[in-house]
Order: sequence, then structure tokens, then C-alpha cells
Amino acid sequence: MENFIEIFIASVFGLIVGSFLNVVIYRLPKAILNESESSLRCLLWPGSTAPCCGKVLHWYENIPVFSWLFLRGKCGYCKQPISPRYILVELLTTGAFAWSAWSYGLSISGGIYAVFFAIAISLFFIDLETFLLPDRLTYSMLWLGLLAAAFGYISISPSDAIFGSCLGYLLPWSINAVYFLVRKHDGLGGGDYKLLAALGAWVGWVDIVPLLCGASVIGLVVIGLVSVVKREKLLMNQALPFGPFLLLSGLSFILWGA
Repeated sequence: MENFIEIFIASVFGLIVGSFLNVVIYRLPKAILNESESSLRCLLWPGSTAPCCGKVLHWYENIPVFSWLFLRGKCGYCKQPISPRYILVELLTTGAFAWSAWSYGLSISGGIYAVFFAIAISLFFIDLETFLLPDRLTYSMLWLGLLAAAFGYISISPSDAIFGSCLGYLLPWSINAVYFLVRKHDGLGGGDYKLLAALGAWVGWVDIVPLLCGASVIGLVVIGLVSVVKREKLLMNQALPFGPFLLLSGLSFILWGA
């Protein structure tokens, strides 16, 4: 009964955090591209607005999950469709927080994993939509993992976390260097190095190669499915975000070892 209450509390908090993550996903990339704007200030001000027409939203239009369902996925002002990404992020964050409470209760370890999932969800959708992996998020994931390992809040030892982050950066950097010599252009972005370094702090150096291989397999499967659905072959020089594949692979290792 006590664990059920903890899961319920974490789930409600996850709904609220998920709603805020949608703000992060939408506004942070715009702030990065607009270098004159403070990316942290933009997350808090101005208040929530409709992404399609810019109308200021009332409080009852900001209720996580329920507002999207009540409006049937359409803006209440201009009637344009609202991306299902909004409700998906809120549901994923709720599930992630519930899992953290189910596994660790309302403890420091549970809170650390909840924060990790929140960062991972933000990075996943930002990279998917904009091809950006903001340093503020990847560095936060990296240092959270290193500190959590140092204080014993996750199952990775401090040395494994450090070596994992180092190998996580150097391995894709080396692969990209060879790719650049052959193809004369980058195959991976610098954000991918930092993301794998951050994930390395959570899984340790032993799992870096399997994690990277897993991400590549997931990527190939997704590319194959997209090609079948769209009935067109993706070109070698066509850019694809690799961050979501790294995150999916990394999450499988983290959930397995948690």
C-alpha cells in the first residue's frame, strides 16, 4: 500500500514535469539558435502559449494529458492540430517517474533516476525535431551520473563511470575521424560524442561498445521501416538524428542494470 502511494505521488509529479518538458523541448532549441536570448530565461517567461497561433493559454488549457484530450488534439483558438508529441512526453515522463518510485521509492536514488529520465526524454525529442543536443542537457546528464556514482546512488562504481564517459566520447570521435578521412564530411555530430559520454557515466565502460552497436542496429531498423513506409530509399548523404537511437539503446542497458 505504501509503495502504491509513492508511485501515485511520483506519477502526479511526473505529469507536471512532463508538461514543463514540453516547454523545454519547444523553447530551448529556439533560444540556442537565437544567441541573443537567454535559454534559461525563456523557459520561464513568457507564459504558455499555443504553438500554432501564439495565443496565451488559460490554466484549464494547461492541464497535462487531459487538456490535449479535451481539445481533441486541436488548438482551441485556430483549430490547427497540436502535435501528439505533447501528450506523449507527458505520458512518458509519468511512466518514468512511476518506474523510479516503484524501483527505489521516494528516495534519493529514485529522484536521481527520475531526473535522468526527464533529461533523456527532452534530448530525445529535441534531437528528433531539430538535430540539436543542447550542452546544458548532455552535461547535466553527465555530471548527474558521475556524482550519483561517486556517492553510491547508482550501481556503477566511480571508476567505471569516469572510464565510461571517457570511452563514450573517444569512441565515436575516433569513428567519425576515420569516416571523415574517407567521406570528407562528418558522419556524427559533436553532440553525439557528448551524449554517449553522458550515457557512459551511467552504464560504465564495459557497455559502451554494445550500447553503440545497439544504437546502430536500432537506427538501421528505423531506416528500413521508414524506407518501406515512404516507399523511397534514404540517401547516404541524408542527415538523420543519431541521438534518439543512442538514448533508446542506453535506456535498455540502464533499465536492465538498475
